[in-house]
Amino acid sequence: MEELHRHGGVPRGWKFTVPPGDAAKGRQLFQDLECYKCHAIKGESFPPSGGDPKTVGPDLTGMGARHPAEYLAESILAPNHVIVEGPGYTGPDGLSIMPSFADSLSLTQWLDLVAYLKSLTAGGGDHHGAHEVVRERMLGDYK
Repeated sequence: MEELHRHGGVPRGWKFTVPPGDAAKGRQLFQDLECYKCHAIKGESFPPSGGDPKTVGPDLTGMGARHPAEYLAESILAPNHVIVEGPGYTGPDGLSIMPSFADSLSLTQWLDLVAYLKSLTAGGGDHHGAHEVVRERMLGDYK
């Protein structure tokens, strides 16, 4: 056990991989949760957002090709762990404007939503403010 603790509490080479979900169910959940009110996805036919420009999050077009499933999974459950600083990402308190879904999604729903986001591989050259300077910062350390 001491050996395990010396290596950060996990065996050498250990890695967590998000199990597969159902992308079609994740898309339906994205619509049911009205995620489209804050996140655009080019090529999808969600209702128009009509949302407040101050609460518009990043365009998710092509996001699945740019980020691993684990990053997307963490962003849904702990949006303040890695914060993208820039217009539309943070509130006046410096925290992410994205709410946490840690207490409102079942494990299956979470996996399905991640599968849907990972399926978004087309387009998306403008994500995270490609034409503006943005920074990411972490609240806490990965261990």
